[in-house]
Amino acid sequence: MTQTLRHLRDDGFARTHLWTLRDTPQSRRFYTKCGFTESGTARTHDFGDGNPLVQVAYERSLTPP
Repeated sequence: MTQTLRHLRDDGFARTHLWTLRDTPQSRRFYTKCGFTESGTARTHDFGDGNPLVQVAYERSLTPP
């Protein structure tokens, strides 16, 4: 994750965001530890099995504090 965030920053991006499944506390903790915060945006997505899952968006700044 550190290398990916560094690469994005080096390419000139100031912010980044991602989607993760709402009901996966382990992944949500991981993104929080990496400096992401929940944006408050949610959506449902069907991955093709007819069982839509809720996703939540996370975002973070790539500029140094």
